[in-house]
This record gives sequence, C-alpha cells and structure tokens, in this order.
Amino acid sequence: MKIRLGTKNSIVDVARSEVVAEQLRGLGHDVDIIRIPAAGDAETIGALRLGLMRGDFDLVVHRMHRIPQQPMPGLTFAAVLRRSDRRDALVTRDGTTLANLPEGAVVATRSNLRRTQLLALNPGLRFVERTTGQLLEFLDKVRDGEIDAVVAGAADFEAVGRLDEVTEYLPILPAAGLGAIGLECRSEDHQLVEALSVLDHADTRVCVMAERAAVAALNVADSVSVAARAHRAGVLSLLVEVIPGDGSKGLTVQMGMPTSELHAIRTARKAAAYLRFKGAEELGRPPRPVQEENDDQPGQRLTDLSRAGILVPREEGRMARGLREFGLHVTAVALQHRQVLAVSSTLDGADWLAFTSVRAVESIRDLGWTLPKGVRIAAVGRGTADALRAMGYEVDLVPEGSSGVRALVEIWPDGEGTVLVPGSALLAPSFISALQAKGWNTQLIPIYTMQINDEAPQDILDQWNQGGFDAVIITSGSNAIATGRLLGWNPDVLVFAVGDSARLVLERAGVPIAGYSDDYSPERVHTLLKQVIEGDQAAG
Repeated sequence: MKIRLGTKNSIVDVARSEVVAEQLRGLGHDVDIIRIPAAGDAETIGALRLGLMRGDFDLVVHRMHRIPQQPMPGLTFAAVLRRSDRRDALVTRDGTTLANLPEGAVVATRSNLRRTQLLALNPGLRFVERTTGQLLEFLDKVRDGEIDAVVAGAADFEAVGRLDEVTEYLPILPAAGLGAIGLECRSEDHQLVEALSVLDHADTRVCVMAERAAVAALNVADSVSVAARAHRAGVLSLLVEVIPGDGSKGLTVQMGMPTSELHAIRTARKAAAYLRFKGAEELGRPPRPVQEENDDQPGQRLTDLSRAGILVPREEGRMARGLREFGLHVTAVALQHRQVLAVSSTLDGADWLAFTSVRAVESIRDLGWTLPKGVRIAAVGRGTADALRAMGYEVDLVPEGSSGVRALVEIWPDGEGTVLVPGSALLAPSFISALQAKGWNTQLIPIYTMQINDEAPQDILDQWNQGGFDAVIITSGSNAIATGRLLGWNPDVLVFAVGDSARLVLERAGVPIAGYSDDYSPERVHTLLKQVIEGDQAAG
C-alpha cells in the first residue's frame, strides 16, 4: 500500500516518523514522508490534522500527551505503539538534583502540570517564560549556562539521543498519554486503519485512551492541571489527580479498570464524574452566579434570506462587508488569530510572487519586508489585490469576477521560472503542485499560521446555541476545525462551505453541507445562500 506520512520538519519528529515508516516498509508498504514547516506544537498538530482532513497525506505520528484530549471527528488513532518510559526527567549542568537547585534557578519546561508539581518540590524555582524552542535548544542552553535545568519526558530525551545527560527521574505524576506514540489517519480509510492495526499495542491503547477520556471529561479552570496514569500491576488501574496551580489541595481518585477499551473509557468517565462531584471543576474559579431560567424557545429556520442571521467565523473583511451590501444581517467574529512566523527565507530570486490571502499581505507588512523590484505579483482575488495596492505594489495577475486559488490557477500561464508563495503554513499543497504542473519551480514560504483562540466570545456562543444564527459560512479547513472546537455544530444552523479545503474537512468531520461554492466572491456566496435558504433557483 502507498502511504504518505506527514511530519513536522524537525530532527526529532522526522526521526520518530522514520522509525514508524521503517516498520511499515517492513510490512511491505511503500511509505513517503512529507514534511511540513516547523512551528510550535499546537500549530504543528493543527497543521498535521488539517492536512489529514484535506487529504494532503494519509498518516501522522503523534506524541499522545501533546494531542488535545477531545476526539477529532473524521480522524482515528488506528494504532497506539507500545509505551516507552513515561517518567519525567531532569537535566542540569552539573548534576544538581531538583531538591538542591538554588533559589531562583531557571528551569525550562512547557507543561503547567509539571511546573505546579515542581514548585511543590522546590518552591524557589523560576521558569522560562516562553518555551517555544526545541528540546535540543534548551539542552544547549543548560550546557552554556543560560538556564539551570530542563524538565521533559524521558522518552523525549531518548528521542534526541541525550538520555545519558539525565540527572534524575522525578517523582511527579504524568500527563495523559506521556510516553506513548499514536498513529492517526482518516476514519474512512478502512484499508489503512486495518494495515496500521498490526502495530497497535493493546495494553498501551487501553491505558492511554482511558487517561485521555478522564482528562477530556473534566472542564477544569485554566490554572488547574490534570494528571492521569493508567498502568498494569497485576490488574489495570487508573489514577487521576486534579492539581490547582496555586499549590492548594487538589483531588485524587484511583479505580480498577477493565481490559477492554470501551469499558476502560467508561471507568475513566466515572472517575471524572466522581472528581466533578467533589468540586474539581470549581477549583480555581470564582463562585458561579445563579442563572435565571429562560423559557424562550428558538424559532424555526427562516426562509427569507433578508431576515436570516449569518455568521462568518473570521475577522471582519471582504466576505462580511460584501454580504452586508446585499442587505444581509452578518456577524463576523474571529475564532482564530494570525501568528507571524520567524522566517529565515527571503523572496529574492523569484520571478513571481503569489499571494493567496489578505493575511499574507498583512504578514509581509508586519515582517517589515519590501518586495523585490521587478518581480511580478499575483493575487488570489480582489481583496488581496487591493491590500497589495494599498502597500504601493502593482498587481500583474488577479482573477476577474470569481476569486480563490482555483480561479488563480486557471489563469496562471504556463512557463518556466521561480514562483514563491509567501503565505500560511497551513496552505493546501494542491496550489503549489498545480503551479508546478504548469512548469514553474514553486515553493511555499511560510510567513504566518493560524491559531485557534482559547474560547469563543460568550455572546456569540449564546447566540449560536439559542437560535441567533441561521447559517454559517466556512471558508477554510482550519476555519472549520476552529468552529467545531469552539462552537460545536448546531444542527439548526445551515453550514455553507467555500473552497475545497473547507468542503473536505467538513465532509470528513461528518458535518452536513447545505451548499458549496469554489468561488470566494461575496456575490457568488450571496447567490448560493439565496438558492438554499429561499429555494431561488433563478438566482444561479
């Protein structure tokens, strides 16, 4: 079987993926590794999952303790490999143990769960404020005296070949899934799921899925962490501990656990329910105000587009403004935020620059870049072209009427030379390959990525759940994932997909699509809304 394995382009992640690839090749499969630009853990996980949903590749390799606990519709963990060392470990420059680190010693670790437990063991520690670097970078900083210590999973030290530098293993509780590797693919790829299942380690899967289920079932405050450890000591057992960040007393439960995954998950949820009953979700939160009962019932879906509430779950822009020009009631709210990336590449040597979004133009501005003189510039649509012109650049190629990457590809000339695409790290590779098929040496230069916000605005969430919206317009795959995570899918709200990325992700997540357009222009989206909501076939 041909398998495309997606991975973050870092030494550790590629090495981990190569191990899995070799196992699969040993089983007779043809495995290609596809690297995506390196970013932080959260951004990389989002990009890899988006790539799976979009069909950019077939399989990704995850460290299970890094993955969000809530399941991802349309994806499945076809295999969980035998767990390696789940202990947390300390590396110091001169062999000093945790207890003997002096007052003010600076420690690098990403996990709030670790930080809280470390402070309980040594209250004088300080932590690196930003830990977006790679583990190897922090180990080098310890060696060079820039920081005093690093705490990470023992399995991570082993993965980078630095296990011999571990000073001591720490007596702290682990995060759910620590030390385990999961192989994630699309649920619908039944042949691949079956092929990967031979690598699954039954005991590890049961333990990891129970740990994750317990954490997922608890809605704790941001300042509170949850540790979970399932293991076999004659029989399977599960320990879950809720640990407040302020050092106050937490809550613990331990239960025996069945050996089947289904029943182990049920046990985990029972453990979470017990902790919830004991007040786990109130820790670190102010007392809740008494809510008045609301007898209002949501109204029926409208068939008059002019009265419909339309949600555009992205920042205010051409789509929302354009739809309002047709008299529609449109609410635009960003569920993601743009993060400009640290970029070592330049745009020198390009014959063409292709801009696929206004966000890319804004990121060029934020980076302080000036586009090379003499380079030809293409824009995906009028909004992107206008943003470039506002910066003083002449746009040589832009689709007329329709907009979107497909429209830009259709008018792109055959030829030779170099095309650079300064854009999102999440950009679908189909655009790059389409230009390559026309003879161009085409390369993505990731200058920004999109991160999902921590939560949706409460007023938007209330409107979403109480019938305030009749339709939502999803314009990208990452937009679909953000909407599903922060709002959930309300069956009373019609979902419209714009672009192939949005459509593919929604379909694989099992979200019914009321209407689809490959044209991002507000005019075409308005026509689609009118056709579906009012049944106006003449509008097309």
